Amino acid sequence: MKIFVGIDIAKLNHFAAAISSDGEIILEPFKFTNDADGFQLLLSKLESFDKNSIIIGLESTAHYGDNLVRYLVTELYQVCVLNPIKTCQ
Repeated sequence: MKIFVGIDIAKLNHFAAAISSDGEIILEPFKFTNDADGFQLLLSKLESFDKNSIIIGLESTAHYGDNLVRYLVTELYQVCVLNPIKTCQ
């Protein structure tokens, strides 16, 4: 089973939620800050799942998500940065 984590990126706060490949809601939407404390909160929500089954997706939003992407990649999560023009289509 795959777990898809979607993150809505903003300047100060991000929102994340997760669903399974079966469409089951795994994590209800929650807010976390765009800093080390917020990133740790996100990881604490994901730590009970197999890291290899998680795909994290977020839209490219200028530089606001850069630190988060770097952090997640360093923590060995699979991250997909999506072009907002493509997701709109």
